[in-house]
Amino acid sequence: MIKVMMEGFKLYNHNKWPREKIMEYSSKRMREMIKHAYTSSNFYKTLYKRAGIEYKDLDAVPIEELPMIDKEMIRNNFFDIVTDSISSKEIEMAMKNSELMVRIGKYILVHTSGSTGKPCNFLYDIDALDMIEANMVRISIGGKKEIGWSDFPIKVLYVASVGSGYASTVLAMNGIKKYRAKSMVLNAADPIDTWKDKIKNFNPNYWAGYPSCIKILADMQQRGEINIKPKKIITGGEPLSKEVSSYLSSVFDADVIDYYGCTESIFLGMGTSWYEGMYLMDDMNYVEVDEFGRLIITPLYNKIFPLIRYRLNDVVEGFDREYKGPLPYTHIKRVIGREEEIMWFKNENGDKDFLHPLFIDDLDVEGIKEYQFVQTSDESLILNCVKLPNAGEDVEEEIKRQLDQFLSKKKLRNVKYEVHFTDTLQIDKITGKVKMVINAIKQE
Repeated sequence: MIKVMMEGFKLYNHNKWPREKIMEYSSKRMREMIKHAYTSSNFYKTLYKRAGIEYKDLDAVPIEELPMIDKEMIRNNFFDIVTDSISSKEIEMAMKNSELMVRIGKYILVHTSGSTGKPCNFLYDIDALDMIEANMVRISIGGKKEIGWSDFPIKVLYVASVGSGYASTVLAMNGIKKYRAKSMVLNAADPIDTWKDKIKNFNPNYWAGYPSCIKILADMQQRGEINIKPKKIITGGEPLSKEVSSYLSSVFDADVIDYYGCTESIFLGMGTSWYEGMYLMDDMNYVEVDEFGRLIITPLYNKIFPLIRYRLNDVVEGFDREYKGPLPYTHIKRVIGREEEIMWFKNENGDKDFLHPLFIDDLDVEGIKEYQFVQTSDESLILNCVKLPNAGEDVEEEIKRQLDQFLSKKKLRNVKYEVHFTDTLQIDKITGKVKMVINAIKQE
């Protein structure tokens, strides 16, 4: 814990560096990671040699001339990317474990959402997780609600979709364990009427989760149903609007931190309630954008599974390396193209409850390539599915079985649904991404 705290204060000192020093540091770490990938990963050595790039060229070749990689390349080359010897059998055994943190020896396995294709696996080493936790120290300093020694042991309330192999769950569980924090987890898949009783005697100083879920609790606080007084509210997994940030800050009189990360790099940047826009921390990731505004990342802290110039589907607005603001990092106005709508339904008791779109991560049916929800009323939905060529005859039956389990757990057995099979899913015209949820009620 002391080591992580010290690293956190080192990272905080980077906030005071001039921009030129930050970029010099980021570029140096980038070159080191490229060389590490070339010498330790069969995938990168082969990729670069095919592009005519030898090891002797790595100090001089322009970064933008290195080949980009994407999720499909990761899926097809997982074991060649890993810089240690790991077998497919170890992966299979670990995935059968019901623990929230999936361990492969001394490493942690995480996966992306399966909403736009089969989940994709990534690996983190302990040093990488320590660096991410140290960064949590950095982002906790500042604002109007300082965390001090009197706040230890930290009390954490975590509210989101919780599942084995989720990157956000790994971050939460790893940090909670390390700091011997007192913790409570609210699973978005549980009925909303159980939340109040769970937290009525628990007053966290940290609160983390999806903005949509935290806003639900803020509404409960406004109605006098709960009384929580966190100092820091850390949101992630969805875009956080100014309106919701202001609402959370006023309801709880707390600092609001918009945490931006993804499975591929658990920390990319942050926005806060005390400055405009969002900063991408160049000391943790080397960041670029392509001609469409899609973010290209190279995490600088995870050596077991190097990602060099990995292109995300996230589109960012206002990418600015020269921005003059309170922090010396690359600035963006916002992340666009990640927002998903929560689905509100009337439950079997006549009350309102919701299905969070990210619960789709748990919907895993052999033979299905992609899913998309279309909400048609407050008691009905359509599930659009794209089948793989090898889909079995019982695929629809299995989809319904899993959906029935989800709806039953949330006391939403009254919700009627149809399963439709289609060749393609509806694409958002602005972002070019397939949305998990389409609200057909609003379109009527």
